[in-house]
Amino acid sequence: MFKITVRGVVQGVGFRPFVHRIASRMGLRGYVRNTGDGSVEIVVDRNPEEFLNILLKERPPLVVIEDFSVAKTNGEIPETFRIVESGGKSLLSLPPPDVAVCDKCLEEVLDSKNRRYLYPFTSCTDCGPRFTISKSLPFDRENTSLADFPLCPDCRKEYGDIKDRRYFAQTIACPRCGPQYRFVWKGGEGGIGDAANALDSGKIIAIKGIGGYHIACLTEDDVVLRLRKLLNRPQQPFAVMVRDLSSAERVAELSNEERAELLSPARPIVVVRKKLPFEAVAPELDTIGIMLPYTPLHHLLFQELKADYLVMTSANLPGEPMYIDESIMEKMELDGFLVHNLEIANRVDDSVVKYVGGRRLLIRRSRGFVPQPIKIDIGFNAIAVGAELYNSIALLKEGKAVVSQYIGNTANFRTYNEFFKRAVKFFARYMNLEKIDYIISDMHPLFNTTNFAEKLSKELSCRHIKVQHHFAHALSVMAEKGLERAVAITVDGVGYGMDGKVWGGEVLLIDLEKGRFERRGRLETFGLIGGDAATYRPLRIAVSLLKRHELLEHYCKYEDVERLIKALPLAVKTTSVGRFLDAVSAMLEVCLERTYEGEPAMKLEAAAEPHEVEVKPEIERRRETCVYNSPFDTEGRQGEIKVLMLRDFFTRCMERYLEGEGRGKIAYEAIAYVARGLGEIALDAARNCKILISGGVGYNRYFLREVERVCGEIVVPSLYPLGDNGISLGQIYALKALEG
Repeated sequence: MFKITVRGVVQGVGFRPFVHRIASRMGLRGYVRNTGDGSVEIVVDRNPEEFLNILLKERPPLVVIEDFSVAKTNGEIPETFRIVESGGKSLLSLPPPDVAVCDKCLEEVLDSKNRRYLYPFTSCTDCGPRFTISKSLPFDRENTSLADFPLCPDCRKEYGDIKDRRYFAQTIACPRCGPQYRFVWKGGEGGIGDAANALDSGKIIAIKGIGGYHIACLTEDDVVLRLRKLLNRPQQPFAVMVRDLSSAERVAELSNEERAELLSPARPIVVVRKKLPFEAVAPELDTIGIMLPYTPLHHLLFQELKADYLVMTSANLPGEPMYIDESIMEKMELDGFLVHNLEIANRVDDSVVKYVGGRRLLIRRSRGFVPQPIKIDIGFNAIAVGAELYNSIALLKEGKAVVSQYIGNTANFRTYNEFFKRAVKFFARYMNLEKIDYIISDMHPLFNTTNFAEKLSKELSCRHIKVQHHFAHALSVMAEKGLERAVAITVDGVGYGMDGKVWGGEVLLIDLEKGRFERRGRLETFGLIGGDAATYRPLRIAVSLLKRHELLEHYCKYEDVERLIKALPLAVKTTSVGRFLDAVSAMLEVCLERTYEGEPAMKLEAAAEPHEVEVKPEIERRRETCVYNSPFDTEGRQGEIKVLMLRDFFTRCMERYLEGEGRGKIAYEAIAYVARGLGEIALDAARNCKILISGGVGYNRYFLREVERVCGEIVVPSLYPLGDNGISLGQIYALKALEG
């Protein structure tokens, strides 16, 4: 007989029933079982090659087979083929992510003769909620929030029928035994049709989904403006759910990659180029985030709706976590609430994806991606608590890292206390992380996450280490790509530097084998007048970048320029590319006040007009502390560093603008200047190693394009975010500096 070991995404996806059906069809004897290390073990009495050929060809849509092995074995074998009890609980016993409803289930929902007709919780082994309903492992029904809904005889029959696609499906439900929706408004209660009528009439309602509440309304300007007042989001772009792919094509320019992403099982929000203005939905941007329906409920809504487009945004106030229970009905004054009675065990927001040059970049990693693990091959157990903004946490066990769903702004009281702390506790218990060697945080001494890590390390009697923000950015990409050595261009808004100053535009050399951690390049230092206040009023940054203050007379209508000039000596020093682009945005009068994170730079990207650029970056050599023993050791030594100078270039840009030159051309040249300058420094530092980009500025399509023009092929992540949402993975990977 033969033992076949299969590794990959093979647990919680209907793989064992699928194997059982193939073996029974072939008349094989043997068994299939989940093992304790996350793989699946199959024993057959004969014909292993034919069996594998069928298995690989017909595997279910959620199954990902990374590798397999075949070996002859001895021992007893059953008289028939059967599923046997699983091995021990393991990290890789994690369920797959929540995925969109499959075509077969959707057909049943829309079939008036089917017993699941119009039922919004229809799912099978190939689709439906997973992580959002999971309370503990293994992923069996009794360990999920569906345990409150015992199976009716018909569902029980399907669950036990090997020929049925719901055989062993943990999320099985029907109108007779499963959860239900109801629409609540001031006039009474109703169903999904009443919710659709309310939306078509211009009402704003909350919709409870699989991972939390959305707020939904029409995309009409007057309705969206009312929504903005309700949520206190004057400018932040909203995501739009579109009826179908043809509806998407009418409002956006879609590449083949973007079409495939929209239709993928993850069904993320995809940021695409606009065809129509949608000005109230995404003000002063040339992109819009769209997604397709991904639950039966969404499809049922659109069956009833006249509209082809709905704003579908997370139900939360700025900075706070999205609502997951009926407390929203007391806290938010909306026109109605479409609610269901299934507990959301894990709050999970929509994921956000952007394609640049045909490459997928994750902006927010959540639904559809979590809790997939990544192989790290580090022998410690650890918890990394991530960054302050766009937070995620990561846990390391058995050489695998699991990065949590998007958590958000941990400076916010509710996000920190109700989401972040709960996530740490949940994942540690969920993954049975009993012995912890390290708690890892950012270096910033005032972050809630840093203070939390310090306290937790004392409670658990383990070591707390602090990883510098931009080294963590670089290491996150290296972790995904399995790199030991790289030169990284790390570009974002703010990060606490090794020297206690604000970094944000660095070229870093990392060699984990040789223990080299060097800052090989940076932007020229400039000032943030008023500290954090400058991030909200970016003209204050422009003042610090100018060599000719008389040019500021034009901007006196926006700021007390004389007062700002006097405050310059007290300005906080920074090397941030994000803040530099904010200053350009304010100087060009594109965005003078930030109302959401990244707004000035995003609007600058939208205003930029691509053209052939003739700019030569001004780079100087300096000697300063720039060589470190590790990414968490602030003691460094002197070395040579290259500095990209900014003030002359910025002053010339303002002169040109005030002389009447178009802002679109100058905007593009400013992006190209920093991209090419940092690219030149990185190219010089990279000797026989890859160049990567990390940090939020990396989402700027023009920045990436111009870096590539200088450096050729660059490395960007596709499975984890470039921005702060991916930093926790880099914090975990920093432990490689401790090995050996």
